[in-house]
Amino acid sequence: MKIVPARHIGYCMGVKRAMNLAFQALSRERGRIVCSCGPLIHNLPALKLLESKGLSIYDPLNPPPPGSAVIIRAHGLPPGKEIALRAAGLRVIDATCPKVARVQRKVAEAAASGARVVVWGTAGHPEVEGLLGYALGRGSVASGPEGIGELPEDWERVFLAAQTTQDITGWEAAAAAAERRWPGRVTYLNSICEATEDRQRSVAELCREVSGLVVVGGRDSANTRRLYELGARSGVKAVAVEGPEEIPPGFTDGLASVGVASGASTPIWQLRMVYQALGSLGRSSERTPASFFGRFFRALALSFIYRAAGGAAVGWALAGAAGYEPPGLFFALFFYFALAVNLFNGFLDRDSSRFNDPDRSAFFSKYRGPLVCAALLSFALAMAAAQALGRWIVVFLAVQTVLAVMYAIPYPLEFFKERGLRGVKDMPGGKTLSTAVGKALLLSCPAFLVEPPLIAPDARGLAVGMCAAALAFVHIFVRNYLMDLQEARGDRSFGAGSIALLLGSRRSARFLVLVLALWALAIPASCLAGLMRPEGLLFMVTGPLYNAFVLTRFLKAPGLGGFQFDLYLDGQFLLAGLLSVAFHAVAGP
Repeated sequence: MKIVPARHIGYCMGVKRAMNLAFQALSRERGRIVCSCGPLIHNLPALKLLESKGLSIYDPLNPPPPGSAVIIRAHGLPPGKEIALRAAGLRVIDATCPKVARVQRKVAEAAASGARVVVWGTAGHPEVEGLLGYALGRGSVASGPEGIGELPEDWERVFLAAQTTQDITGWEAAAAAAERRWPGRVTYLNSICEATEDRQRSVAELCREVSGLVVVGGRDSANTRRLYELGARSGVKAVAVEGPEEIPPGFTDGLASVGVASGASTPIWQLRMVYQALGSLGRSSERTPASFFGRFFRALALSFIYRAAGGAAVGWALAGAAGYEPPGLFFALFFYFALAVNLFNGFLDRDSSRFNDPDRSAFFSKYRGPLVCAALLSFALAMAAAQALGRWIVVFLAVQTVLAVMYAIPYPLEFFKERGLRGVKDMPGGKTLSTAVGKALLLSCPAFLVEPPLIAPDARGLAVGMCAAALAFVHIFVRNYLMDLQEARGDRSFGAGSIALLLGSRRSARFLVLVLALWALAIPASCLAGLMRPEGLLFMVTGPLYNAFVLTRFLKAPGLGGFQFDLYLDGQFLLAGLLSVAFHAVAGP
């Protein structure tokens, strides 16, 4: 069964901004009250996440003490209520969507000029209530053309605006009804948000190529409900869910393809849960050779075996490029230690994994016992390989183990906790950089520490080793950065140590292009300087070119991750090893 995500998914700009402001406030105001005026957005799982981090709902009957932070929800607030909050001594954080704020200003200007304001929308919706507050008592709500026909006909000037999440197909009908009611006396503002239009168009396109549709979003979300209605009207088998547990039993039976769409207030992690649950349903119902290999490679990716094999393969390629022949135990060292560390971190990073990679989280829960045994056995085999290679390798591996533990475990000091830093991985750039440094050292240092050393510890040998370590660092850093870009889309709640999250998607892409360009220059420069053999030029294919292709595909169609993305991303390391083997087979040692 093919699963196709809609072209526009995840948070819209206004919801993303509101969530970012909420997470920033919760981090900054640690230990103090932070509340929002009503639900910040219309998505229950996202609101539960905010609640777990300390956000409460403002209660006018039991208001928080002066000095507390109160967030205006993304839908906006009538100006009188905002004035009352400030008068009560509360620090107001305005998370009103900028698109909604623009409509508020236009409504206020029209009302001030003497026009009657008609808001085409849902009566009682918080955005509509906020707009009516800006209409200075001169506003009315119409739910459709029939509602417009019920308003007084003798109004001299009318200003018609739309709730930003209304159905784009109904605007022309509403405008035509207003023109019939008040001919020549209406000013129009089609204020339906571009994000709403984009999602409705992408669902219409999606329904032409799939036989089933799952719309993910909050039950109270107007734009999510309209996406479901649009899909149902198109004739495909459609269902609206908040999470994977709501997918009806047998929904995917007989479906060749299922589309996944989301409302503007649906976080990427919620979509991933549904997307990966649909993948599991598809795999469980198929019994073909292709589905068998799919399950096999899924197990390799989710258990980190594939990633560890890639690390060993790129270690071989680096050794060949640096000009030395490593013993077979090196690959056991690389593979087993990388596997043990990844499994260890996989268990300790469950909170983030549950949202960023729900498939792996479920895999770790299901196979907890075997994976724990695999982690312990892998560590024992890595230490056995180190013992056989020499005492300095043992010391090196012990230091690497301590650093890996320091990366994963929380800091015990309140000083760090108060600043939202639970460990190295939560420090700015800590996650992306520390893992790249650790793996680069693992792949480059043993050549100096084995007895006798494979690289002489003289000036040239140190230069060769540093060059190999630098190339390994960049290779792993870029891979981590692309993974961070995938995980950081749409939400600030996880991955605080990610540089990609700190820079944002647009600046991250520019930064990565610069890194790839410098990397592409550094590889031939290393060969010309004699620090790498000509074999090192193979890294142009598996390094800058491979990752430039991945980045281009990511920017065009980000997707929803999953084990396929891991296979795709880590394939560059296995490819490096295979190209190195092919080079040696053709050119000789």
